[in-house]
Amino acid sequence: MVPFRATARVQLHAGFTFDDARAQVDYYAALGVSHLYLSPITRAVDGSTHGYDVIDPTVVSPALGGEPALLRLAAQARAHGMGLIVDIVPNHVAAHLSNPYWADVLLRGRDSRYAAWFDIDWQAPGRHGKLWLPVLDRPLATALAERRLHVERDAAGDAWLALAGSRYPLATQALPDAGPEPSTQAMSALLAAQAYRLAWWRSGDARVNYRRFFTVTALAALQMERTEVFDAVHALPLRLAAEGVIDGVRVDHVDGLRDPAAYLRRLRGALDVAGAGQQLPAGTLGLWVEKILGPDERLPADWPCDGSTGYDFMDEAGAVLHDIGGGRVLDQHWRQLTADPRSVEQVERQARAEVLDNGLRAEFDALVALAARVAEEEGGAAADFGSALLATAIARLLAYFPVYRSYLTDAAAGPADEAVWAQAATAARAGADPAVAGVITHVLGWMLQAPSAGAPSGLLRLRQQVQLLSAPLNAKAVEDCSFYRYAAQLSRNEVGTHPARRGLLPEDFHARAAERGRAHPRALLATATHDHKRGEDARMRLAVLSHWPMWWRTITRRLDRLALPLGGSSLHPGDRQMLWQTLVAAWPAHVRQVPDDLLPRLLGWQRKALREGGLRSSWRDPDAAYEAAAGEVLRNVCEASAGQALRQVLHAAVVRVAPAGARLSLAQTALRLTVPGVADLYQGTECWDLSLVDPDNRRPVDYAARRRLLNDARPWPQLLIDWHDGAVKARLLHALLQVRRRWPALFAHGDYRSLRTTAPDRVLALCREHGQQRVVLVVAIDTTAGPAPRATAALPARFWGAARVEIPVARYRNVLTGLPVDIQNAFTPLRALSADSPVTVLIHP
Repeated sequence: MVPFRATARVQLHAGFTFDDARAQVDYYAALGVSHLYLSPITRAVDGSTHGYDVIDPTVVSPALGGEPALLRLAAQARAHGMGLIVDIVPNHVAAHLSNPYWADVLLRGRDSRYAAWFDIDWQAPGRHGKLWLPVLDRPLATALAERRLHVERDAAGDAWLALAGSRYPLATQALPDAGPEPSTQAMSALLAAQAYRLAWWRSGDARVNYRRFFTVTALAALQMERTEVFDAVHALPLRLAAEGVIDGVRVDHVDGLRDPAAYLRRLRGALDVAGAGQQLPAGTLGLWVEKILGPDERLPADWPCDGSTGYDFMDEAGAVLHDIGGGRVLDQHWRQLTADPRSVEQVERQARAEVLDNGLRAEFDALVALAARVAEEEGGAAADFGSALLATAIARLLAYFPVYRSYLTDAAAGPADEAVWAQAATAARAGADPAVAGVITHVLGWMLQAPSAGAPSGLLRLRQQVQLLSAPLNAKAVEDCSFYRYAAQLSRNEVGTHPARRGLLPEDFHARAAERGRAHPRALLATATHDHKRGEDARMRLAVLSHWPMWWRTITRRLDRLALPLGGSSLHPGDRQMLWQTLVAAWPAHVRQVPDDLLPRLLGWQRKALREGGLRSSWRDPDAAYEAAAGEVLRNVCEASAGQALRQVLHAAVVRVAPAGARLSLAQTALRLTVPGVADLYQGTECWDLSLVDPDNRRPVDYAARRRLLNDARPWPQLLIDWHDGAVKARLLHALLQVRRRWPALFAHGDYRSLRTTAPDRVLALCREHGQQRVVLVVAIDTTAGPAPRATAALPARFWGAARVEIPVARYRNVLTGLPVDIQNAFTPLRALSADSPVTVLIHP
């Protein structure tokens, strides 16, 4: 097995198959990557562009080339000294007719051998014992009256219910004889005999009775705690691991599982058995979890995994490159321009209430009903709570819950879970009606105390269901809604990040890096993913605004004024502010002419932003007029002759902010490649990544251009000057990957410590040591005092001033310039050490 050194995430789909990935193995090997990190490889819905809509987890996707092509890719990787990691999806599958397990449940209902695979509430009130399928574009009665439903028979004689290009299996009972189309009455009787109930899609969020992935009715949750489900879903990756085809797995959305700790113990044990056949010690095969951590949250200590997939590092690396004080100014600016005095936390609480009322209505109602049954069974004061009071209390608790979820089981709550529940309860009780506050205290007891012998029978289920609701509530209300409502700093509106934390002090960054090195030395370190809302370098451009907040206030007021003749007044001030930030993040700095692909990309972002925010449009009820007005403003900005003045101001602003953003990007890249953990590269981000939210961040990669960069002979100082083409970032990445390849033990096992500087507000320095090996990194975490008209990625000498850094005395080599560096005095002037480079990397010996 290949030791984990650095991974490269590649997105597989019909347009980029295993064989396409195989053609790039030599490139990634030359770059210095140890593993290709593959998006889901199992069979998905036809046409899937991501693979998370799995229809058969036991089969390698034919659309990707099938298992033979996967084996060819693995062989090619091994021939280049590399391995493979695969992304597995244990928490859901596609609720699609091509999914044989789901189709069998539709056909046989509770009698299906797969019924227990899914978390279906067959006893849900008003569903008459049927699986509720909200798939119709109109109410069922209307569809019947308009004869939109038809019975078809296939070549084998099996009958199907057909509608709008889809068809559903029909149980044999009550089938009409072959012949004329059944009457409306006969069709109604036929439908009544099925295990499912077709319903208007608008009823789904309120009436769906199977657990979903977030609010996506097309993805049905699996009961992974059941042995037969676990064994079926994991048979393929475990076999591939046992055969040496893969070296590890990434677990998608671990918080969607009922008991993540128990799941990970089972999976870790199964991976160890798989590895034993290759004589691998226990714990050798990799196991990472996709987990969104709160600002002060850590992975539970009892999870036997190698760490997270890197959202926590992405947050920390970005935060340390922001100016906290400038962030406060941007917050004030946002509130003034939008005339909305609310904090981001207040915006989130409103969004949580809306999601519970709408998107997760069915799940919330089921939870309240369960709580009412627990209260009635417990008796005493709880018997008088009633559903309405319980609903209010639980909604308040969930509105103030500070993290995705807790991890309560049938035992008493541990310290971490106790702390988050106590925090939520304290905030929820504040200002609440006394009766509600009392119920909140009672519910807190249900959550924190170990269920005793005489406890209500549904108490454990209640704890589990609360946790399975709080995670999707957080995701939908915060990341998928509030991040498009409150946008003081879009660079802090990112997956795994919380806008309320405007930045991170260097000492806190060092503490977290050292802690990760101790707890999870093989954790993945990401700064871009297939789910990011803005590319890693787009975020760094916007991070500069926190360093120059007053300049940005001036620019936005000028843009607002110039947008008036372009229809800008038709947009809400908040939408305009998000637009200006997005334009600055994505606008090319090196050309004046707008690239042909930029406007379609921006229009896609704008549509998604408006609908995710849910204020002036939404996915459920799009406001076509407002969306059209917003799109027209954007088209005028990008293309209309009347927008020329605005484009000139925008381009001038980008010319000034982009070089500073490039410097912060280089610092971010260097941190990812040096701190404890396994560096992760998202496809294509070797060059500048100014992508927007998906699907923009999953565009095809120009591998030919990236291959050319490997042979670029320009010296480092020249690359800093020629920064526009992205070669400077590619060189830094390549150079550090080569250092990791040359000295793997230094990065896998090396100690981590911060190095003292006399300018801690501007410079971050660290050292990794293992035996006689040492690497030193010095990066600028601040930028110049203000924008310059002809700046580059090089820092002016005056930036360093008289600042010094404490480096262990030794003879080093500058990794980026190749020059020897003799450190004879522990306190070294940064001006002499780093010259004009925002990043300095020294290696010893």
